[in-house]
Amino acid sequence: MTAESGQTHSNRADIVQRFESPFIVIGFFTPDYATAAADFSANLVEHRLSHHLYERPKLEGGWYTQTRQKPSVLAAARNDYPNDILVLMDVDCRVRGDIEAILNSPGDVALRTKRTAVGSRHALKPCTRVMLLRPTEGSAAFVGAWKAVCDSPMSGSAEYVLMQSMADSPEYYTVGTMSLRYAGMELHDAPSDALIVHDSIRDPTRPAWAARRRFQKYFRKARDAAFRLATGKTYEEKFPKRGRGANWAKEKAES
Repeated sequence: MTAESGQTHSNRADIVQRFESPFIVIGFFTPDYATAAADFSANLVEHRLSHHLYERPKLEGGWYTQTRQKPSVLAAARNDYPNDILVLMDVDCRVRGDIEAILNSPGDVALRTKRTAVGSRHALKPCTRVMLLRPTEGSAAFVGAWKAVCDSPMSGSAEYVLMQSMADSPEYYTVGTMSLRYAGMELHDAPSDALIVHDSIRDPTRPAWAARRRFQKYFRKARDAAFRLATGKTYEEKFPKRGRGANWAKEKAES
């Protein structure tokens, strides 16, 4: 599928733009996300990044069901662009600068792995918000294995299903970790120099989510005030989160 540089054309309701960028951004949207997809396309056009955002029907079931369409979208994109590097992004991500260095990510597939609590312990969980896939047999095997599990009766989000796929897959592929600058972290968690961020358009529309976010905001303020009073540091300075480390805490304290 080709187009003149900067020209828009549609396949069904897909949004497609081609520029001279070293990779193609891939995404998908259901009809209720069409406005978000158009906004995301405008953001990518601003940075002259080729992209193909696939229109998909909204399936029966909740949000988790919709996320499980990701591997089928990637399979379609690999068929449409067999020789290109693909960068999958959620359509409520935003690019804030030159992201070409995302190509330095290792592996057939690169993604962020985030620490998540499992009882009193922690485990690594793959994050599919931003993923880089090279045009290799390994990445094709990765997508095929992920799609096979998503097409099965298994429930859960695309990320939960991916964990099962990676654990059980007989296929061979290499998975690299992606810098947090490109991982599409939420705005309130992302490093100050993040070049791809995520600003969820799903959850704020849900009253319970909005109430929880307000509670978290006030809780963090109260917690930080208590820690500063007791130790001279905020909670995040004392316990840097998400791998930011001591340097991040020091820079935050000095800012």
